[in-house]
Amino acid sequence: MPDPVAFRANIGKIDPVGRTGLPHEVASLIAFVGSDEATFVTGQVWTIDGGRMTKLSLPA
Repeated sequence: MPDPVAFRANIGKIDPVGRTGLPHEVASLIAFVGSDEATFVTGQVWTIDGGRMTKLSLPA
């Protein structure tokens, strides 16, 4: 099993923000979606990945 500290450090190298996400960063979106502030929001998909999707190579 890989060392968790080393694993997180290596994953952080590929993220544009330079680190992996923290639980409270994901929880903030979950709290918003479950709140009265989001009553007009429907059918959305939020990607919480620190910008990692911007570094993926997609086939043409």
